[in-house]
Amino acid sequence: MSGKGKFVVDDGVFKIRADGGLAVFDGAGVCLECCGCEPYTLATFTASDYATWDLSEYRGDGVAAPKRYWRLTNNYTGYVPVQRGCVDQNGRLVGLPEATSTTTYKYTWVFRLEIGCKDGSYIKFPTGTESASYYNC
Repeated sequence: MSGKGKFVVDDGVFKIRADGGLAVFDGAGVCLECCGCEPYTLATFTASDYATWDLSEYRGDGVAAPKRYWRLTNNYTGYVPVQRGCVDQNGRLVGLPEATSTTTYKYTWVFRLEIGCKDGSYIKFPTGTESASYYNC
């Protein structure tokens, strides 16, 4: 079961990933969490003068890899998520709204739709890490 970049910790369940992090593997050696997963920004949108971002193109199947997580952030909140959810087995961003809320100030907002990866009890995103307990997948 061990090989380059892998180390069996407990009966083939916990191993060290190639990047040095700990991950959960099944009995066949398949990583169940974030092996090979890199967080990324799927899309950005700059809104000003009371604009709304139409998210319909990101609401279908095959938008992201299954078993990932998504969040919608904006610069006004310091990239704290304003909405979040999971990616289902079909690659659909579950719970993604049809559009962002209309900006209520005459201010330039930069929205980010991010895809994240589970790493233990955390989800890694391009703009930060947050507790997996926020996600009910």
